[in-house]
Amino acid sequence: MSSNSPKYIKQLSAVEREKFFDSFDTVFCDCDGVVWYTLRDFIPGSAQAIAELQRRGKQLTFVTNNSISSVDQHLQKFNSQTELKIEKRQIVHPAQTICDQLKSIGFEGLIYCLATPPFKQLLRDAGFRLCEDREGFTIESIADLHGAIFGAETVQAVVIDVDFNLSATKLMRAHVQLQNPNCLFLAGAADAMIPFGNGNIIGPGAFIDVVAKASGRQPMVLGKPGEALRQILRDRHSDYPANRVLFVGDSLASDIGFARASGYQTLLVLTGGSSAADVANLPADHAHLPDYVCDCLGDLCDNSE
Repeated sequence: MSSNSPKYIKQLSAVEREKFFDSFDTVFCDCDGVVWYTLRDFIPGSAQAIAELQRRGKQLTFVTNNSISSVDQHLQKFNSQTELKIEKRQIVHPAQTICDQLKSIGFEGLIYCLATPPFKQLLRDAGFRLCEDREGFTIESIADLHGAIFGAETVQAVVIDVDFNLSATKLMRAHVQLQNPNCLFLAGAADAMIPFGNGNIIGPGAFIDVVAKASGRQPMVLGKPGEALRQILRDRHSDYPANRVLFVGDSLASDIGFARASGYQTLLVLTGGSSAADVANLPADHAHLPDYVCDCLGDLCDNSE
């Protein structure tokens, strides 16, 4: 449902608000920058908005690219709010989708994983074997570099997500492993930029692209904005047509662009990675133009009552 001009939730009449709520059955919602500030507290009004959606009978799924926090940590954060009761099955997390994919194909090999400790731990807890890097090891010679890249065990899968300890050596090692055509190439979050502090920093997508270009291979991307994640969401919610799904996010590229390509309705929340000026600068019919915009998720609550 794209339009040339997004509609602002606060500007909708009472009749238009009800028409908006009646237009969808399922909600896919980002977490960071939408429900809570990135790695911080709940955004005022967001818990009440989620409760309102539940009261209206909407099916809620939270689609996060944040692998810095585990699935259980997400769950604990949601359920710290007295008005909310979110279940584990409602959280779609890149580490979990990769784990599910590996299980579905009966994978039993060794994994080289460039990701955060919680991401790696989820894979280990699921029974997968991960090879380890020598953290803190400094390359001081050609011999050191050769050993770090070629001296490790052969793996059967390379997984890349957010890794704040990423190095050129790790990328080189991943590239070498992927020269084996039988080695799987999987990625979680693939954002080009991620919100941090008062701005954005380089996201994992940039580093995934480096390895993809070097190896001549494209990964199966199981986080936003990956095609494999899109198929997972379709399969899990096959009872609802795409045009009856509302996708709520704060990123024009990773959330709104992903959702529009999926055929979903879109709501951009201005508490995260994108601003009203960013929206205004988009040309009509741009692939990242949202259907609706709100200052914060709390705008979904009708405070006039």
